[in-house]
Formats: sequence, C-alpha cells, structure tokens
Amino acid sequence: MKILNLLLIILPLISGLCLLSNAFAQTNALWGLPPGATNRIGKGRVNEIKYFPDGTKLAVASTIGIWIYDVQTGEPLDLLTGHTGPVNSIAFSPDGATFATASDDNTAWVWDANTGEHKASIVGHRDDVNAVAFSPDGQLLATGSDDDTVGLWDLNTGEWKTRLEGHTDHVYSVAFSPDGEVLVSSAAWKDADIRFWNPRTAKPLDISIGDTDWVEHIVYAPDGSMLVSGDTDKTLRFWDLGTGKLLRALDSEGEINAVVFAPDGKTVASACSYYLVSFWDAVTGELLKTLEHDAPVISVAYSPDGKTVASASEDGKIQFWDIASSNRLKTVTGHAFHVFSLAYSPDGNTLVSGNISKIDFWHLATGEHLRAISVQPEHFRSENVHSVAYSPDGSIVASGNSDKARLWDVETGRFLGTFSGHKGMISSVAFSPDGRMLASGSHDNTVRLWEIRVGELYLIGDLLQVLAGHTEDIASVAFSPDGNTLASGSHDNTIRLWDVQTGDLLETLVGHTSKVYTVVYSPDGSTIASGSWDGTVCLWDSQTGELLQTLRGHTRNIAAVAFSPDGSTLACGDDDTIHLWDVQTGTRLHSLTGHTDLVDSLMFSPDGKQLASGSRDGSILLWDLTKLVADR
Repeated sequence: MKILNLLLIILPLISGLCLLSNAFAQTNALWGLPPGATNRIGKGRVNEIKYFPDGTKLAVASTIGIWIYDVQTGEPLDLLTGHTGPVNSIAFSPDGATFATASDDNTAWVWDANTGEHKASIVGHRDDVNAVAFSPDGQLLATGSDDDTVGLWDLNTGEWKTRLEGHTDHVYSVAFSPDGEVLVSSAAWKDADIRFWNPRTAKPLDISIGDTDWVEHIVYAPDGSMLVSGDTDKTLRFWDLGTGKLLRALDSEGEINAVVFAPDGKTVASACSYYLVSFWDAVTGELLKTLEHDAPVISVAYSPDGKTVASASEDGKIQFWDIASSNRLKTVTGHAFHVFSLAYSPDGNTLVSGNISKIDFWHLATGEHLRAISVQPEHFRSENVHSVAYSPDGSIVASGNSDKARLWDVETGRFLGTFSGHKGMISSVAFSPDGRMLASGSHDNTVRLWEIRVGELYLIGDLLQVLAGHTEDIASVAFSPDGNTLASGSHDNTIRLWDVQTGDLLETLVGHTSKVYTVVYSPDGSTIASGSWDGTVCLWDSQTGELLQTLRGHTRNIAAVAFSPDGSTLACGDDDTIHLWDVQTGTRLHSLTGHTDLVDSLMFSPDGKQLASGSRDGSILLWDLTKLVADR
C-alpha cells in the first residue's frame, strides 16, 4: 500500500516534469524566430564553444546564432541572434564583461556578457570573418577574414585601427601573446604560414618558425613561452617562441579541428575528426588520455578551474566531461550538423528529415521529435542521408545515402531492404505516384528505376531501367503526376525527360548556364520548374520542352524549388532566402529571410498553408503562409 501511495505521488511529478521539459523545448525553439516563421526545428550546427570566465555558462557559436547554456543543468538560457550568417568564432574580453563573435556575414559583433545586448558591429571586411581575439588590455580586437587580411579594431571607438596585409589566403586564426606585444595569425593552404605582427605599430615582426601545413588553429601557452598549432596534416606542433624552433610534432588520429591550453598551461587538449578529444602533456608531449565520441569533434573548451572540458561534435551533441575520471557528466543535444532533405507525410502531420546517419520524424504542430531511424554507418564512418521521400500511402520512407537506396517502415522503423547498383552517391530519391516504383539519381551520372512489390512481404524488386545520358552528377529526380515521365536535373546544366516504361530519352531541356540542383513538376503536370547554381529558376512546358519563363532576382545558388498544392505559387530557396513567386505572372510575392546558410530543402504542407524549409545552417523553419497572404 505504501508503494502504491508513493507511485501515486511520483507519477504525477514525473508527468509534470515531462510537460515542463516539452514546454521548455517548445519555448526555446521560438527564440529569435524571423517574421513569418512559427517554429524552428534544430539548433544549428556548432562551430565553436567557450566557457564564460566565471564557469557558470557555456557560449556556443552556431550557424543560427549564439546559444547560452547553463553549465550545471545543460539547459539553454538564451539564443542571441542578429548575425545574418553562421557564427564561426567567439572570444571573451579579459574582464569577462563582453564577448565578440565572428560571422560569415563579413562582420564581428561585440555583446554584453551579462545581458546579451548587442553593443557594437565591427564592419569593414570584404568576406567571411573566421576568428576574433581580444588584446590582454581589452583595448583591441583582432579579426581574421576570408579577404586574406587581419583586422585590428579600436574597441573604444569601434573603428579600424589598421588592416594587416601579407597573407595570400583566408586567415583562419588570430591570437595575442599574453603580454599583448605580439599578434599571431595563420592562413589557409596557399599561404600555409604563421605570421607575427606588432599590434601597436601594425608592422610584421622578424619572427620565423619552421615550415607548416594549413594551420587552422593557433594558441599561446598562458606564460607566452610556447605556441601550439593544429594542422590539417593531422599534426600538433609545439614551437619555442624564444628560438622559433619546433619543439615537437605529435601525430593526431585525424585532422585537428581545435586546440586549447588548460588554464594552468600544463596540458593541451585537441579535438580531431577521428572522433577524439586528446590530452597532451605540454612539456613532454606525452599522450595522457583520450575521450571517445560518436562523431568527429568540432570544438573543445576547458572550464576556468581546469577540472572539466566541454566538447562539441558533428552529431549535434555538446558533452561535458570530468577530466580526472573521464566520466561524461551531461549531454546537450539538438545541434544537428546538416539538414539534407525534407518530406511531408501525405496526411500533413509529420515531417521527415535526412540527417547524418539517421532519419528524423517531427510532429508538425509542436515541433516535437517523434523518433529517429538509424542508418547504420559503414566502416565506422557516418553516412549522410541526402534524400528522403514518403510513399504515396505514407507507410514507407525511402532514403538515399552513399550508393544505396533503402526502404524503411514508418511506424516501426524496421529496415525493409536495399536497392544496390549505383557506383556513386545517391543524391535524390522519388516514389512513383502509384507507389510501385522508386527512382534514384546518383553521382555516377545515371538514374535507376526500381520495382517496389506493393503488398508483398519482401518489397525490394528488380532493377527496371538504367537511364544514362547525363554527363555529370544527377542532383534531382521527379515523377510526373501521371507517373509516365521522369525528369532529372544534373550538374551538366540540363534537365532530361525520360519515358518511364521504355527508358527512352524524350527531351533535353537546355537553358541554364550552371549546375541544375532541383527539378519539380507542377501538381497538374503541365509545368516543370528547375533551379540552378546560375541563380535562376526556369519554368518549362512539360509536353513541348519550351522555356516558358525565367525567374530572376535571387542572389545565386538555387538549391530547392517547390510548387504549392494548387500550383499557383512557387517557392525557391537560394543562399539564405526563400522567394515566393506567382507562377502565372512571374511576380515575386514575398521574400522570407531568417536562415543563415543555403536553403536546400523546401516542402509545402498538403493543405498549402505551411512551408517547411531546411538549410545547411542545421535548422528547419516552419512558415505560416496564411499570414503572409493576409499581410500582402
């Protein structure tokens, strides 16, 4: 009886906690939403993580903004938005009162570390800003950019102090010496050099160190006696700054993505592409221990007391570790690396997305993650799910990853079989309208048509056709609504139309001047829309192959197009914006902004009231189209 009473007390508490957790997740998904968007799925890809100087919070530079996490609970506290590109790097001022961020929008921003308020924008670079660093006195900010320069900014005025020129490739890392007398910078492979500057005079210093490979990461020892560089040749190099000589070169298991000194300077932690965080003795170079992950590690950060580290990996996890015991303390999830593809369920209630080594299912009304199907990696390597498609009856999902197309049971997640035969990565899959055929487009320049044995225990049928003729990668395939014709878009700048029954080439549509990334039929089958890397969308007569009109006005790189269910509107996604066009008049109706990277997946809901957009910024945005129409 006591046990029953205890359960009666505990169960409501557990239920309440679950409700609170869901409510909290729903709330933070709404933070920083752009106008017109009703929900966000995914927190964006992580580029760098840093502890706040007091050790209570973690700042996460991501593709959609700066997330702030409570270190004790692992819960998000805030999402700071404003950059219009991915945030690449973050650095705290010496007094901890402010922090700076570097972004692909060609700017660096300065933020109040206590309130999250935007204090200043550093504008002047002509390309992506990759790195930021404060001088030890907090008066200067150094920035490294893809415009091959290092910027020095006076933080009192927010103005350029000077531009340091001399690198011949993208500058990926900048760091001040602990005494502030030296600024060091490193650039990409064409330059492959570490350069030293006097930050007061803006002149190069006569400091020379040995040959280096592409150095993405450089860090000073806390006492300033040593410099450590992480190279793309999987080598960690320790340099004596007194002599400029190489002290030691340590082999890493993979490319080094981050390097950081422990606060006491005795240990160096490195994050690498081979699923590891490694700890090295700074004096002897001895490998002390490793922390294994389930995916390549992007970034690592020491807590201010040096007792814990946080690590971020490409599977979207941020993990906190006790260094002494190597125990994992907590895990934060949701920072997906990339949303590769989207598909609505036929009933419009569920959205499926292709990710790294998994297929995710999302409840559209709440944004809740319903379940995931794991796509087993081969040879211990992640497989990107580049394309997903629902069967017409909604019972099966097809996925394209590596050189295979696979079928999965939607309800159970059960693996139903594999279509094998392509010699290159599968970039697109599509079901025929009757559900009896699957088309797969591949980087082996072919399209294959596969039989699906509907209603039978074993669904995997014969290879029906191999459609050959494209001279470069196939990027997209689409069946006509009557199922008789297949359209394929290719990097050879063309769209080809094929007879599904015979495999004959019916028409080649020529007009784009660059790679065709996406093709789709209108709901009535009369029109084909194609999007290209040339920045245009072409509308074609599906019967005659005539070019009806060309939609211009995008920035460039059209990677996704979608017709509304009634065929009156066309959605197109480019570098970071979604444009809605009136199909009949060719008039642009709306431009939806909010993504910070290429929009490469677009899907209208079956009722046409909602649009889902997936981006390389690692997020899915859901847009309420009824409000857009009302606002017009």
